[in-house]
Amino acid sequence: MVWLNGKFVDDAEASLPLRDPGLLHGAGVFTTMQAIAGNVFRLEQHSQRIRDSSQLLSIPFTFTDQALVAVVKELLEKNNLSEARLRLTVTAENCFLTATKFHPYPQELYEKGMTAALLDDQKLNPWDTQAGHKTLNYMSRIAALRSAQHMSCGEALWFNIYNYLQSGSISNVFLVKNGRLVTPPTQAEIDGDQNLRERLPYARSNVLPGITRQAILEIAGSQSVEVEFAAINVEQLLNADEVFLTNSIMNVMPVTRIERSVVGNDKPGEITLRFSQALNQMQH
Repeated sequence: MVWLNGKFVDDAEASLPLRDPGLLHGAGVFTTMQAIAGNVFRLEQHSQRIRDSSQLLSIPFTFTDQALVAVVKELLEKNNLSEARLRLTVTAENCFLTATKFHPYPQELYEKGMTAALLDDQKLNPWDTQAGHKTLNYMSRIAALRSAQHMSCGEALWFNIYNYLQSGSISNVFLVKNGRLVTPPTQAEIDGDQNLRERLPYARSNVLPGITRQAILEIAGSQSVEVEFAAINVEQLLNADEVFLTNSIMNVMPVTRIERSVVGNDKPGEITLRFSQALNQMQH
C-alpha cells in the first residue's frame, strides 16, 4: 500500500498523470526516512525541510505535521512494517508516501569502514536554484554513486565549483581533526553567522541540512566536542584523522579509505564510533 494525495491505494494501482511537472521537469522534492520500532526518527524535521524547500521552489505542500504522523502510522500498519524505509515525495501536483522493508547497510562497513571516491568530472554550483535542496533532479548524483561503486567505493564525494568539499551523493560529510569536528556549512549556517561568512572563500553552499547531520551536531554539543564549519579542500580531507558520512538510512558511516588513501589508522575512529553509539541511543 502507498499513500497518494490523501488516500491509501494499492501500489500496483497507484499512478501519476503523464504531465506531472515532477516527471517532465524534475519539479519536486523528497525526503527519505527510517522507521524504528514503528516510529520515524525526527519526522517533524523531515516534514519541515520538505515544507521549506517547497516554499522556496514554489511547490505546494499543504499537509501538516500532525497529518503526516497519522499517515505514517497507518501506512506502516497497512504494510505490516515496524522497521521500514519511507520516502515522502512532493511534486507541483502530487504528494505520495511509500514504505518498504528496511535493509541496512552491511555490518562489515560499520566495523571496517567504507571506501569513498573523489568526484572530479562534476562540480556543484552553489548558485543553482536547487542548491541545498533534495530535489527530484537526482540523476547526476546517482550517476556519480554508480561510478563510485564501479570503483568498489560506497560513496562519491562532491566539491563545489570553487573546489571545496560539500557532500556525498547521498550523504553529509564530517571530518575529525585534532579532536575537533569539521564539516561544510549549510546556507542557513552561513547566513546566520557573519564571522563564518567572512572566513569562507565562497558565499553560497550546496550542503543539504540533513536531519542526521543536525543530530550529530547536537551530540557534539552534549559531549563538548568543538564543531567548526569550514571550507574544506582535498588536502584537508585526505589529512583528516577521521571521516564519516551521515544520512537517515546509513546513520553514521565510517570512511577509512578515500580511494587508495588511508584515513587515520585505516579503521573507524574513536569519535566516529562514539557518535554512532550516541545516535543509536537517541533513535531508540
